Amino acid sequence: MFKKKENQTAVVERKPKKKKKAWKIIVGIVAVIVVLNAVSGALFGDAEEMLPMVDTAEVTRGDITSTLDTSGTIASELIRVYASPVSAQVGEVPVAVGQSVLKGDFLLTYDTTSLQKSYDIAELQAKAENATTSDTLAKSNESATDLATSTNDINTLQAQADTLNAEISSLQSQATGNELDSNKNAATNEEIAKMQAEIEGITAQISALETQKASTGLSDKEKEKLKELKNTKKSKEKKLEKKEKSLKKAVDIANNLTNIQAQLSQKNTQLADVQSKLAEAQSKKAAAEAGILSESAKANISYSQQASKLTLEQSAEDLSKAKAGITADFDGIVTEVQTAAGTMAAEGAALISLANADEMCVEIPVSKYNLANLKLDQKATVTFQDKEYPGTVSYISKIATTGESGAAMVQVKVHIDAPDDNLILGLDAKVSVELGTAENTLMVPISAVNSDTEGDFVYLVENNLVVKKYITTGMTSDEYMEIKTGIEEGEKVITTVDSAIVEGMPVMENIPEETESTEAAEIKEESDEPELEVKAETAE
Repeated sequence: MFKKKENQTAVVERKPKKKKKAWKIIVGIVAVIVVLNAVSGALFGDAEEMLPMVDTAEVTRGDITSTLDTSGTIASELIRVYASPVSAQVGEVPVAVGQSVLKGDFLLTYDTTSLQKSYDIAELQAKAENATTSDTLAKSNESATDLATSTNDINTLQAQADTLNAEISSLQSQATGNELDSNKNAATNEEIAKMQAEIEGITAQISALETQKASTGLSDKEKEKLKELKNTKKSKEKKLEKKEKSLKKAVDIANNLTNIQAQLSQKNTQLADVQSKLAEAQSKKAAAEAGILSESAKANISYSQQASKLTLEQSAEDLSKAKAGITADFDGIVTEVQTAAGTMAAEGAALISLANADEMCVEIPVSKYNLANLKLDQKATVTFQDKEYPGTVSYISKIATTGESGAAMVQVKVHIDAPDDNLILGLDAKVSVELGTAENTLMVPISAVNSDTEGDFVYLVENNLVVKKYITTGMTSDEYMEIKTGIEEGEKVITTVDSAIVEGMPVMENIPEETESTEAAEIKEESDEPELEVKAETAE
């Protein structure tokens, strides 16, 4: 830091060259310029006036108590919306919006005429359902007895029918066998006649050859043929004999068939009688089965009884609720009335809203910048109509909403510890929240802290040059801001920042005359060029 003194001379000392980063060359040049300006100022007395003057403050340590001063809307922390417990006609609505009520006061009554009729009808239907159910169950039990009897009869008759069917089937098989035998005899007779004709033909040939043999003799070939004919005749005669033995007597076949047909007639008559009785038993069984309740039918009857019972209970419950009306669960203020006397209220429809007068708060919108230091249970003071109320932070929303300005805001609720009748819902109130105290911490004036796209920063004055340093901030009071990282105690920050201040520019501190130091300022700057060390000395 330079300061105008009389009889000052500038001494330049050259030091061995050091390797530095290339970008520091510019800083070195600027430093040289600053030195030359300082020397010129020392010699000519007006160089300081050539540099822009800036206000500065030293980075110091101290205690910062941070508070958030804002305003919000008075609200209730507990708002009960009373929905209609029944579908019924509204009787009276003895309250209005803004009215104070006490716990137990009537908010609404119902006209119970219609509900009383519904209950009477449900009661009669339940009695009718019980009577019908008893009769149905009694008939079902009778049908069960008939079913058991008919089932036993069916089993006996079915066994008899099965036996007769088996016997008839056997007789029919025998008759079929006789018919087959008769048909077989006919076929065999045809074969026999054919074979006899063939034998007669062979016999004629043999006789002719025998006659020729006796008269003229036979050639060897004819002799061979005669031999073959005799062998063939002999073979066919054996087959003919076998066929003739296979024939059954036609009389036996006819007698058997007559006997079988007689038995079949008798068995069919018996089967018809059994089948008639079986059909009657089956008809009785079907009727019995139709009269017996199935498990699902019994379940349906049970469900119908339960439904009838529930309908009766529901009607009784609705009637009871309607007679009770709607009463306040707590001392409060009516904030909304959505019905009127004589209108129909549907079950579940919102009718009246009641705000708890003993659970009051102030809802305040908070930006992300103040949210960092805001915590639950922090102490707060609410001011309304010049009266202060102690409170605490009771709720911090996890969802941000867009405010009128377009900025994202988070809703915070400050619980009022001891609300009174002076508080009015919906009106604004001032809120001061104690965010905490940072003790023995680095701090700078608020005016020294600036922000850009990379974060918060301050401008320092080092060797009469502007140096930009990014910082991490903490708590903020009305005048000072906590600095957690980025700068050190004793450094000088510029407090008059405008668009003309840029990093690297030479400046002069605006130091009040009474606080000027008599000590010499030293500037040390390093670059890739041989380092220059400039000292301001007082001439002897």
